[in-house]
Amino acid sequence: MAIKIKNKRLTDEEFFKIRKEEVLPMWTTGKGVENLSECIEIAKELSQGKNFALKLKEAKEKGTHLLIPQFGRALTEYTIEGLEYVEANSDLASSGAWLIYSDSYTRKLDFKSAQAGIERSKKEGMSMLNGWPIVNFGVEEARRIMKATKVPLSFNSTDEDGRLAAEIALAAGWNSCFVRSLQEVIAHCKNIPLEEEIRLNQYEARLAGIYTENGVPICPWNPSNLSGYDSAGYRCFVNVSESLLAAEQGVKYQFLELGQNMNLIQDIAMIRVTEKLSNEYCKRFGYNVEFFTGGFPFLGAWPPRAEEANAMIAWNAIISIMCGATGVILKCQDEAFATPTKESMAMSVRIARHLITLMGTQKIPDNEALRLEEAMIEAEVRALMEKCLEAGDGDMAVGMCRGVEAGWVDTMLTPWKYNKGNVTVMRDAEGAVRYFNTGDIPMPPEVKEYHKAKLAERAKKEGRELNFDMVVQDLQFASRIAK
Repeated sequence: MAIKIKNKRLTDEEFFKIRKEEVLPMWTTGKGVENLSECIEIAKELSQGKNFALKLKEAKEKGTHLLIPQFGRALTEYTIEGLEYVEANSDLASSGAWLIYSDSYTRKLDFKSAQAGIERSKKEGMSMLNGWPIVNFGVEEARRIMKATKVPLSFNSTDEDGRLAAEIALAAGWNSCFVRSLQEVIAHCKNIPLEEEIRLNQYEARLAGIYTENGVPICPWNPSNLSGYDSAGYRCFVNVSESLLAAEQGVKYQFLELGQNMNLIQDIAMIRVTEKLSNEYCKRFGYNVEFFTGGFPFLGAWPPRAEEANAMIAWNAIISIMCGATGVILKCQDEAFATPTKESMAMSVRIARHLITLMGTQKIPDNEALRLEEAMIEAEVRALMEKCLEAGDGDMAVGMCRGVEAGWVDTMLTPWKYNKGNVTVMRDAEGAVRYFNTGDIPMPPEVKEYHKAKLAERAKKEGRELNFDMVVQDLQFASRIAK
């Protein structure tokens, strides 16, 4: 199959043609952001003192952490009420930022259904959507939210096409969007080819680049939480490969957000190697990018009881803190059943803040197990990166598409029909995620043997042969609770 997409920066002509013909006409609120120069000036003013990129930079230089809770409600007033409540009841304003998420209809570009949800929410007097429908409300309402908060705002423009959502968010002074292609098709898509998803995300990344070039630093999230059941090496590869795609579009800051599997050594190794290789590969291709890291709480099944959920919140936060990650992204005890409430989100911020107080400047010390884990992840990711670059004749976008087609870019669980699914993973005796079957991944022999040996330790400990039933059982690893 011929790959038409290239990892090449959009020209101004290409960008503004797409903007006029594809993006702004998606919904009537696109008219509110037609004047890009005016939007940039307003965003510059609104984000003074609460710019996400600059807050991350300050925290990284000081060796501190930004706590990043998540929230979103169907109506603007409900969303503002939630943000103000959390900020007032958790001291988030001193060292925090927000990740605002949209509703499921907005994520699928079903703005008519989102509008129906807005009207029903007004009628019922409660939120009838699982997020804030930014496209339906438009830029003026987004600016209302920006003015109401004391901390930077990021918008989760996740799903196939977040371009208009990103336009509105950035025009409102929210200093972050998302740059993700392989991440998105694995996590949220079924039918869209990777080539098309890369094309859509080139626009969103270029938009961030234009704002940055005009004095409003934008730090997009470069995420790899995926489906929640992926190897550390695959997550790392997703971030590093996509860092090149974003950098080519002029993105100067990137927030590397990695989904945690909840093994202390493996997660810390994954985060460290991702930052190291993202820096290295971007410099290799001449890009000047500043990276920040953050751990995203485990995205698999969560336990239904508050006690176990709060234990997971604390453990995920501890891993990010021990790693020295700049961002500590937070979920809350409602995750098993519903979207976060303001009360539970404030509780999560207080839990994380007290952990930072208790832990002080403690970070995980250098040790042999951590060095070995880093070496294994790095060897795996380098092999896959070089395979992609070779297949794409130096073009990462082409190489990623060919890798998916050939099956050596592969993971276990996803709704995406183009993923081969020849890979299976399970947890070892210490809860780290290992390859039970590496499929067609170009895995270095020493890495393959390392994973095999780690799983053999589990088989010996449990007194049984490794089998697929263990893979299935591990899907409920975190949601099982003691009676």
